[in-house]
Amino acid sequence: MTLGVIFDMDGVLIDSESFYFERRMNFFKEKNLIPGSRDKLEFVGLTEAEIWQVLVPITENRSFLKKEYQKYRKRHPIDFTKALRSDVKAVLKYLKREKIKIALASSSPKSEIEAMIHQNNLQSFFDFVISGESLTKSKPHPEIYQISKEALHCNQCIAIEDSPVGIYSAKAAQLYTLALKQDFPIDQSQADLLIDNLYDIIKVVENCIVY
Repeated sequence: MTLGVIFDMDGVLIDSESFYFERRMNFFKEKNLIPGSRDKLEFVGLTEAEIWQVLVPITENRSFLKKEYQKYRKRHPIDFTKALRSDVKAVLKYLKREKIKIALASSSPKSEIEAMIHQNNLQSFFDFVISGESLTKSKPHPEIYQISKEALHCNQCIAIEDSPVGIYSAKAAQLYTLALKQDFPIDQSQADLLIDNLYDIIKVVENCIVY
């Protein structure tokens, strides 16, 4: 039996929600504008397009502000070395050593995914990487996990998620789904198993808890 592990990025490999949220709020403050929401939980698990629908409810203004934010984002890049969870590299090394296929399936822009991988020197770990930008449907649709599972060519796959939409997406693709607990209230009840940290993935793999 071949086994694969598919990771979400934001909230799983990196503790990024606070970084992204703060950058967006600072952008609106700089523009002297009021965002559609200041509730961090409202943005968890959303695609870039969905985030901007929340931030700028008025469609006519959205395109211009998105373009302005792209410039702002380039001027204020995230230091992904600080955002990377401390247990990521050890777990990836273990999976690689055990010849387990690894994928990264994130709704984030491709540029952010590539920056995270390169800044942390993780290029050699991933057998497949996919961004939400290349999809026709976003989470909670299972497309991102269906494509990832097919690309890994594994009999069984485990998904590592954090958000409700991500968990639903993985479950809809019929993956055994682990949800990494967060330090803020979030519904993870649909996951097969809640984990306290990424090291718990090793226990799951060792016990072969897969469908």
